[in-house]
Amino acid sequence: MDAAGLVAGLPEMLDGLAAQGFETRPLVVEAPASPERIAEVEQRLGCAVPGSLRHVLTAVAGRLEFTWFAPSDLAFPEPFDEIFAGNLHWSLDALPTLMDAARGWIKHAFPDPSDPYHRVWHDKVPFMDVGNGDLVALDQHGRAVYLSHDGGEGHGHVMADSFEDLLARWIPLACPGAEDVQWWPFRAESDGRIDPTSATAREWTALLRQV
Repeated sequence: MDAAGLVAGLPEMLDGLAAQGFETRPLVVEAPASPERIAEVEQRLGCAVPGSLRHVLTAVAGRLEFTWFAPSDLAFPEPFDEIFAGNLHWSLDALPTLMDAARGWIKHAFPDPSDPYHRVWHDKVPFMDVGNGDLVALDQHGRAVYLSHDGGEGHGHVMADSFEDLLARWIPLACPGAEDVQWWPFRAESDGRIDPTSATAREWTALLRQV
């Protein structure tokens, strides 16, 4: 399913979660951005918006917010016991702020590109803040990469091969996270990308319907 189809299914997903007692936030899907607006933001960024993200921003939504929280008295079984929320958001207008945040981390904490941990933070375009200081970004190859500021296990981990690929992998799971500990159980054994077709993923989606 393409990005537009995945986004179109989010209202039904939220309705299903709400029916199971989850706290859901209103879904925000704003109109696609114009190429002219993309160009304005790129000037502020000082770099191009990666192609897959650009396509979604101009063809699907210039801003999206999808959020849910599990009931406070609900404890998922292992390996899902760290999951308490689902979150996916992006905004063209937020990209410069996120870039400033990344550059701040690079300047003050990760300035040395010769250091393997520091290097992960360099040459990335962040598109989503996790809420704890971490970011999700696109690298020079367009891959979705997790950036941890405090030694998180997911640091430098490639979640998907493009922004659209991330949507295709993460949305079917209801976007657990976005902290790395929450989506970590869904990594494929073969390449480490989020895998919505694995036995673990099928167990998770069945569990969401049974809560």
